[in-house]
Amino acid sequence: MSHIRKRKISTESDEVKISEKSQKEISRKSTVYVIPISSFLSLLLGTILGSILAGPWARDLVDILRGYRWDYNNRCIMESPNADGYGVDFCRLPADCSLCSDIHEIDEVHVSDITHQDFSEKYAYSSRPLVVRNASLHWKAMKDLDYYWLKDQYLSDPEILDYTGDECWFNRYKTLEFRNLAAVFRLPDYRVKMEAGRPWYVGWAVCHKPVAEALYGMFERPQFIPPDSTPPSKPWIFIGTPGPGAHSHIDNVDLSSWQAQITGVKKWKLTAPPECSWTCGSKPLETIIYPGDIIVINTNYWFHSTQILGDQLSLVITNEYD
Repeated sequence: MSHIRKRKISTESDEVKISEKSQKEISRKSTVYVIPISSFLSLLLGTILGSILAGPWARDLVDILRGYRWDYNNRCIMESPNADGYGVDFCRLPADCSLCSDIHEIDEVHVSDITHQDFSEKYAYSSRPLVVRNASLHWKAMKDLDYYWLKDQYLSDPEILDYTGDECWFNRYKTLEFRNLAAVFRLPDYRVKMEAGRPWYVGWAVCHKPVAEALYGMFERPQFIPPDSTPPSKPWIFIGTPGPGAHSHIDNVDLSSWQAQITGVKKWKLTAPPECSWTCGSKPLETIIYPGDIIVINTNYWFHSTQILGDQLSLVITNEYD
């Protein structure tokens, strides 16, 4: 009998222990953990930032903040046509920002006030822009060179415009109706004389030997450029009516250049490379070039745009120098 009582007591004790264990498990399962709202927001923010930094468009965001697109494979800055399709594709090295750090305006000087030595020491290879006033007034081009002279030269031989070598660069800018150089010389007189029609502006390399040889007789090496510099050998022509000229862009050419205003008036805007905006600022440098003036500029360094002012056709001869 005592044995039965002990077993009953033992059984009751075990049941109590089981009951207490079950209650603990139930209590543990029903516990609700409260996370502070600040911790939740921190977790959410961390998730968002992680997605941004790890996402495929993170580099695009960085490029927007920097103001240029970086090629992470080739370690260079990518230049490409803008939203309207104007420009060319190439990849350039970051600019030396020390070259523009002390430039706050475009220097101007009369041709009689600058020597070969002045030009060589301060401007020739420094990427410092310069306007030389009245530098080409004595050129034959100032009297004889115009749209119709160019037209006569290019149409003098049907084979001239048929030549299309790699060096025959042509840019129609925003004048989409010009598919090639031949289209420029099919313009009706009322467009050339600006009597009606839309504005137009184009530029091209004079790669056609007969035209280049005739053009060399119209101008000479600017007198402020040292005589041991290579003679002009790669002329370009830029011509257009009052209105928009070239959009803001940077070039991918061999050397710095001089650009002589033969007819018309042209406004220039120069902007430092975007990677130099903290050092050189982003405010454009401006100048106005009149017939007889020459602007010297490293178009591989400065972003530049132009606008034709006044009521005359603008015509410019351009050549690189070394």
